[in-house]
Amino acid sequence: MEHSTKGQPKGLYMLFFTELWERFGFYMVQTILVLYMSKGLGYTDDKAYLLYGAFSAMLYLTPVIGGYIADRFIGFNQSILIGAVLFIIGYGLMAIPTHHTFFFGMSVIIIANGFFKPNVTSIVGDLYSPGDPRRDGGFTIFYMGINIGSLIPPLFAGALVAAYTWGSGFGLASVGMVISMITFIVGKKKIGSLGGVPSISPLYKSAGIKGVFYLVLGVGILIVIGVFHLILHFPKEGNLILIAASLLIVTAVIYFLFKEQPEQRNKLWACLILILISVGFWSLYNQTFTSLMLYADRNMSKKFLGFTIDAEFTQFFNPFFIIVLSPILSWAWVHLEKKQMNPSTPMKFSLGVLFMALGFLFLSFGTKFHSHNGVSSPWWLVISYFIQTIGELLLSPIGLSMVTRLAPRHLVGMMMGVWFLTQSASFAIGGWLATLSDVPKNVTGKGSSLIYSHAFTMYGLISLALAILSFLLIPYLKRLIGGVGGPIPTPKR
Repeated sequence: MEHSTKGQPKGLYMLFFTELWERFGFYMVQTILVLYMSKGLGYTDDKAYLLYGAFSAMLYLTPVIGGYIADRFIGFNQSILIGAVLFIIGYGLMAIPTHHTFFFGMSVIIIANGFFKPNVTSIVGDLYSPGDPRRDGGFTIFYMGINIGSLIPPLFAGALVAAYTWGSGFGLASVGMVISMITFIVGKKKIGSLGGVPSISPLYKSAGIKGVFYLVLGVGILIVIGVFHLILHFPKEGNLILIAASLLIVTAVIYFLFKEQPEQRNKLWACLILILISVGFWSLYNQTFTSLMLYADRNMSKKFLGFTIDAEFTQFFNPFFIIVLSPILSWAWVHLEKKQMNPSTPMKFSLGVLFMALGFLFLSFGTKFHSHNGVSSPWWLVISYFIQTIGELLLSPIGLSMVTRLAPRHLVGMMMGVWFLTQSASFAIGGWLATLSDVPKNVTGKGSSLIYSHAFTMYGLISLALAILSFLLIPYLKRLIGGVGGPIPTPKR
């Protein structure tokens, strides 16, 4: 584990590209998934939306379990490799144009995400010693890799599947995952012994039971794939099951929390409070895919910098701004740390929510400057996305860093899974918030612009209220954490 004030650990860039190519494959599928269900498989809009919602929710449920298995039994490295192989198989199954292979493919991908997603991020945290000032900057760089991976597929996915069938999109996702796995295997020497089998694992003490353990694990994976396959066929009922499973997981986390020593328990409480704040943030962030998308389609001028753009193209701006701003903020955190001016994690969270509020209030103000038919300049939306992206970079990569810094080492993988589990809740809350912008079919032009203006104002005020609450909690959270940026003792792995 490196501790320096210069540069970043070499292993960070290997993990950067591992995650980049995994996200490339993942977002290739996300870009075409609903369209494939609608046009390729002939599902109704209602069925496609319900199935997509259930699939997305389950994707963020399994990282808690995958993180726990890595923490207690097989380590981060083995979990990543298992997840990579399952991703390749899952995307390959989805490329076969039948309903049964499609459902099985989605079920395998849900399991794959559980093994892969939390554990790459957890190794990033292990690259830094407690109190290392490079940690937040490193996670900001890592987060940029995620967004480079998500930026590329929307640029050509539509043209690809139009020319070479839907299966080509899923096939290319599988290729991206192969590159990700090779990157990790070849570059694993850069992280040394990090991510190995934990010392508390029975596999660490008795290598002879490895065969039996992996056999049981394999059978368990097959059984769970079957369960998810069944749930996906009944997405309405599946949502209730997912809610129950989420509550059980949160209960288990609280149980583990109370087993810790008081000092570590306080840090975990602070971690959970900040995770709850992030639920509100992500619920508003998810308007990008709902209310903001429809606003761009109905009330945004399609002329931008001399080019004609469509609503889908607006999804380009968020990852673009992340890629541009990430190196700047990464440098800023290290520079401010040297001057002892680096804001605390609770302060960065609070500022992130505040920028989300400013982004929506700015856009609400912009809707008042529309033409006679209710159409506004795209610059209002672009600048709003710029402001919101600053908020995202103050919260999301800092949140990933926070989990690895505040959670005890033997619970890092599980707590990283809890961080991703909040996405399930944000999808549900974000969908409800999107109904504030519901535009009746007979309302167009200025009428729909007024509805969106009201909705964006409400989103801004909700964000502002959450930001104020977050700022008020800063002194309490800093007491729970027990110092800002200082060493946080954790048990040896």
